[in-house]
Amino acid sequence: MQTTPKPVADDAMDMSMGDTSVIRETNALTSWSTTRPELNAGPFMRAFVRFNVYLYSKPPGGIQKRVNKFFLNFNIWAYQQTQGRVMGRFGDLDALLLHTLGRKSGKIRTVPLGYQFENGIFYAVAVPGHFDVPGGPKAIHPAWYLNVKATPEATIDIGREQIDVVAEEVTGAERDRIWKMYTDVYPFIWEFQNRASRLIPVVKFTPKDMLPAKM
Repeated sequence: MQTTPKPVADDAMDMSMGDTSVIRETNALTSWSTTRPELNAGPFMRAFVRFNVYLYSKPPGGIQKRVNKFFLNFNIWAYQQTQGRVMGRFGDLDALLLHTLGRKSGKIRTVPLGYQFENGIFYAVAVPGHFDVPGGPKAIHPAWYLNVKATPEATIDIGREQIDVVAEEVTGAERDRIWKMYTDVYPFIWEFQNRASRLIPVVKFTPKDMLPAKM
């Protein structure tokens, strides 16, 4: 599967779904000084995440999209060049590269994700591309989530290893358990949920060799 980084904007879509009963109204982050994600990481990664979160707090515009694209492609490039030794962790979360089929473009799209691992299965949270902006644009599901909803078959890179997987959204007790695992090691993910108008999805990626053989 092709792993060259591709822009994800062509596959973005605003779609309202999910139980919103957990959402709490909060004010938008408005300055660099208020954007301090709780993260157990070195100064470089803290600055990298802080800058991205600051961008998430702004209405999506041309400059923001170009900056996001630059950092996305840098993250992917660094991970691939070093087989995950650089940009292979987001604080206490290990990171993978997810390769999906763009539901609109038909091209391979690549995105880095922090993940949790349990019983041979990888889990990721579908964090929105930006926070809800009070009186402005609402947060949208990330393109990779919409892509795997359309085509569940995907590939992930874990360091130098590449694994074929099938994606599936999890709900109920399984979602709650994985969500707690995430927020225990990366509490700032709660900020994304607090500032979104829908329940943030949790997706599991099951390696194909763990799935029951088809008859």
